Amino acid sequence: MDKPKPNIKIAFKRIALLLFWLSMLGGTLLALAFGFRMEDELTCKEVFVGIYPNDVHFYNRQRVLETVKKGIDNEDKLIGMSFNEINTSRLEKSLNKQNWTEKAHVYSDMKGNLNIKVFQRVPLFRVLRFDGTQFYVDKYGVKFPVSEHYTARVIMANGNIFERLEKGDTLYSFVGNELFKVASFVDNDAFLKAFIEQIFVRADNELVLVPKIGKQIIIFGNSENLEEKFNKLKVFYKEGLNLIGWSKYSSIDVRFKSQVICKK
Repeated sequence: MDKPKPNIKIAFKRIALLLFWLSMLGGTLLALAFGFRMEDELTCKEVFVGIYPNDVHFYNRQRVLETVKKGIDNEDKLIGMSFNEINTSRLEKSLNKQNWTEKAHVYSDMKGNLNIKVFQRVPLFRVLRFDGTQFYVDKYGVKFPVSEHYTARVIMANGNIFERLEKGDTLYSFVGNELFKVASFVDNDAFLKAFIEQIFVRADNELVLVPKIGKQIIIFGNSENLEEKFNKLKVFYKEGLNLIGWSKYSSIDVRFKSQVICKK
């Protein structure tokens, strides 16, 4: 029986395909090497700073650049430095270590631009501890210090609060988590966000809300049945107090199911 003859055309096609992919790989590696070399030789011509969100002001352009320049060993100025000297990775780490940074990205491009993007922590509420210590809590429950440059207009929580401030730490206490649940609910409701100014923690750890309008306090209790309590409160304010007057009562109690108890 005759042996099958090898198909020379198929063999040539396979060799040609292999050579093609090898040449593509070599070209890609050469282009990358050339690109890295070009990037190392590039000097910084312009610095672009983006700060997000733009309605929070822990940072401005000047404060970002002051933070970044501390990470440079040789010079104070960025313009004219090579990107090899600037070390974008080091600058990014420097920004990410700051108390008010949620995340930061620093990178260069082939036009000679240094691009800095800073995403700030967004405060959910501000804590005033029993001993006078103050700090913010963000939407993830992360605590961070107040700033001498900017005061955020958020709910103030005070009273029987013993939660400590540790850098990068999240809320750990019962009271801290109660405050976070209530403040988060308020933040997601346009009416409540414009209405509630303060949360006071009593000695028994029950919460009292203080509105921006009127002289009454709102006895809220704990974070159980949040939606029901706030719904009762909104209906009472919109349909009740609008008719009888906002100064009628000194306290409004929403702790009990299907009831709103008022005291003159």
